[in-house]
Amino acid sequence: MATGDFYRYRGVVGSLTRSRPADDPELLAARSRMAEESLVDAVAKALRKSPPLTRAVRERINALLDGAS
Repeated sequence: MATGDFYRYRGVVGSLTRSRPADDPELLAARSRMAEESLVDAVAKALRKSPPLTRAVRERINALLDGAS
């Protein structure tokens, strides 16, 4: 289930898309935030479905996140 923040940024993107060029900084920022919220929602959903995480799995996930920066 998507959070309110995702829907808020989706609305902002929809609104800005109608009146701004594709390379508009505000539109690009809103698209980026919407993508971030989508990722957070997907992780939260996966965690809700998974059994409790072991320390080893947490470390693997942290390594993935550290490598993504």
